[in-house]
Amino acid sequence: MVVVAVSGQPGSGKTTIAREIARVLKVPLVSSGTLFREMATKMGMDFLEFHKYAESNPEIDKSVDTAAVERAKAGNVVLEGHLTAWVVRPYADVCIYLKASPEVRARRVALRDGKSLEEAYREVTEREELNRRRYLAIYGIDIKDLSIFDLVVDTSFLSVNDAVRISVDFTCTTLSFKYSKKVC
Repeated sequence: MVVVAVSGQPGSGKTTIAREIARVLKVPLVSSGTLFREMATKMGMDFLEFHKYAESNPEIDKSVDTAAVERAKAGNVVLEGHLTAWVVRPYADVCIYLKASPEVRARRVALRDGKSLEEAYREVTEREELNRRRYLAIYGIDIKDLSIFDLVVDTSFLSVNDAVRISVDFTCTTLSFKYSKKVC
């Protein structure tokens, strides 16, 4: 019952890495960010607006995180999200944290979302601060404390392929040792 959690900063490569790990392990990917975006759309808000709204409505985060925990308990899944690893750590075999400089993350978000570099920079830094305050208030979790992670990768100067290779190799090696058999 393999459970892998991938967390990290906005624009650090969480979704890309998590998607590849899920593909290699042949298990589903569950993304908290996707669920959060869907909730924002349903409420007629853009992503950043919804983050601000969630700051004063903790039930939003709690519903997303409860879904992640339930999925982790069921096993055979890769979970991806900013807070996911902290929430599912008791059930996770591997927890990976991805980070990158604010400038690199802004450039990635600008390219991904078709935004100006300035707008993307403002968004990633503002989202990160909103997330930090929200998670501290709701759960007492400081997202700058990375001590729960098995692997921390700075993707600032890595190619996508290198970041994927490092994360997948680490995951496969860790799972193979844990389960005493070749997992992937």
